[in-house]
Amino acid sequence: MLLIAEAGDYSPSTKWSLRLAFFLAIYVVCASAISPQSFFHLTLVYAQKFATGIPILFVAGVCSAALIYGRGKPTRYAVDLVRARWRGCLLVLLFFFASLTAFSTYKMAIPSVVPFYADNWLADLDEWLHGIAPWELTHKLDSNTWSIVVFNSYEVIWFFQWFGSMLFVSLWSDKIGRVRYLWAAALSLSILGTVLALALASVGPIYYHQFVGEDRFNGLNAAMDGLDYSHMVREPAAYLLTAYQSGRPDLGGGISAMPSMHVAFATLNAYLLSSLNLWLGVLGWMFAALIMYGSVYTGWHYAVDGYVSIIVVSVIWWATGRQPAQIKTQFAIRQAIEG
Repeated sequence: MLLIAEAGDYSPSTKWSLRLAFFLAIYVVCASAISPQSFFHLTLVYAQKFATGIPILFVAGVCSAALIYGRGKPTRYAVDLVRARWRGCLLVLLFFFASLTAFSTYKMAIPSVVPFYADNWLADLDEWLHGIAPWELTHKLDSNTWSIVVFNSYEVIWFFQWFGSMLFVSLWSDKIGRVRYLWAAALSLSILGTVLALALASVGPIYYHQFVGEDRFNGLNAAMDGLDYSHMVREPAAYLLTAYQSGRPDLGGGISAMPSMHVAFATLNAYLLSSLNLWLGVLGWMFAALIMYGSVYTGWHYAVDGYVSIIVVSVIWWATGRQPAQIKTQFAIRQAIEG
C-alpha cells in the first residue's frame, strides 16, 4: 500500500494509492464499529505477533535479496535496499496489519449476524458437480508420506507464502505492480473474506457434525483418523471450535468455510509470481493447486469453496490489471503534453 507519493511518483499512481487508503480506512472503521471489543483485543494480539514475526521475515527477505542481487557486495546492497525502501515497507506492513485485524473481526462476527445455514446445500452441490463427495477423490492417494506433504503445505507453508508475498511487495521497486497487488489483496479480503463469507455462512466438512448434527462426513473423519499426522489438522480445528464456543476473540479466530481464503491467496500469489517470471508462475500455480486439493483433503472446505475463490480472485486480478494500464496511459499522455 504505497499510500504516500514517493519522489518522482506521478499523480495517477498516487491517486490509486490514496483511493486504496480510503477503501481500507472504511473497511477498518466499520470493523471497529461492529465489534469494538473484539477489534481492540485482536489489534493487541496481532501487534504482538507482528512485532516478533515480521522482523525475522524482513531480515530473511533482505538477506535473500542481497545474496541474489548483491553480486560481489551483498552487505552494501542490503543496506541500500533498507534505506531506500523502509518507508514503503512500513506502510505495506501497516496495511497488512490493519486489514488482517479487520478481516478477523468481521469473520468472528459472522454467526451473530447470519447463522451457519449453507452447509447442507454446499455439500449437495459438491456431490452433484463431482458425482461423488470430493473428499473421497482426494483420499484415493492416502498415505502417511503424502499426508505430511499436504498438511505441511496447507497448515505451515501457506502462511509463509502469504506473509512472504506481502514482505516482497513491500520491498518491490515496481510501484504500479505493488499498488495492483495490494488492491487485489484488499478486494479479496473484503469481497471473499467478508461479504461472501457472510452471505454464504458455512462451517465446512470438518465441523459438519457439530453444527448440522448429521454424520455425513464420517468417512472423511475415519480417513483422517487413519493418518499419523492428522493432529496437524485436528489441533487447529479444536482450537477454533473452542474459541468459537467461548466467544473469545483470539489469533486466527472465527469459523468460515465458503469461500476458501487459503485458495484465494494461493491463487492471487500465483498470479503475482506469473507476472514476475514464467518458472515462478509455474511453481505458484502448482502450489495453488496443492492448496486447492488440501482444502478438500483436510476437510476444511467443500470443493466449491475453492472454485468460487479462484473465479472471484481471477476477476479481481483482471480488474486491477486495468488500473496499471490506465496509469501508464495517463503518464504517457502527461509526458507528451509536458514534452
